[in-house]
Amino acid sequence: MIEQFKKDLKIIFPKELVDALLDSYIEIKTNFIIDKWEPSELNGGKFVEATIRIIQFACFGGLYTPISTSIRNIFSELQRIERAPTTVHDSYRLHIPRCIGAIYNIRNRRGVGHLSGDINPNKADALLIITISEWVLAELYRLNYKIPFTEAQTLVNNLVSRKLELIFELNGIKRILNPHLTLKDQILLLLYAETSQFLKIDSLCINLKYKNKTYIKRNLLTKLDKLQYIELTDDDKIYLLPPGSKYVEDNYNYWKL
Repeated sequence: MIEQFKKDLKIIFPKELVDALLDSYIEIKTNFIIDKWEPSELNGGKFVEATIRIIQFACFGGLYTPISTSIRNIFSELQRIERAPTTVHDSYRLHIPRCIGAIYNIRNRRGVGHLSGDINPNKADALLIITISEWVLAELYRLNYKIPFTEAQTLVNNLVSRKLELIFELNGIKRILNPHLTLKDQILLLLYAETSQFLKIDSLCINLKYKNKTYIKRNLLTKLDKLQYIELTDDDKIYLLPPGSKYVEDNYNYWKL
């Protein structure tokens, strides 16, 4: 799906803008699915800046702020875009700017640190950001698709359909909702989603609902350690290493239900 979006949008918009837009969306989506709510919130800014350049291109005859130049005042620029000629499609001139303004407000004006006793809004904020991001992508593609209508409609429907999260947390215990993942993949996914620096084997087994700690350690963790996907310490702490993180990021899209 993403590759088709890239292919069609690059016919209309500069390659660097399309790549920046979709790469930032993938980053948001990855973090959202694996329950990293704060990164999903914070990285919305990259998506906003890429989108602004796309709609600048559409509104101002192909002119846009270079990638190498920062947009100093996001809201002033969004207001300037809204003043574009009325011959420009309303989605470029009005609807998309107002939507991404909401993302930027959340990113900039919501603190990531919360007082004890406050309800933490990170998940709700991340849900808002991913929903708006998917709507923006769907709208850009709706206006610029280059494949048969029925195929384009299917792609847009799939993009905005409700996605089942891969991990559900209840009372501090994480459950992986795709029962078809191998134990190896479940382990790496749980480590990737872990907010602390490491995970103990006992905690891992509880999350996996797997009682045979010896089997997990001897047949899975030791092998993952040799592959340098994880670092397994003598006191049964498991640290996820960069190759393990990359494995999750490369495969999570195939793990979704």
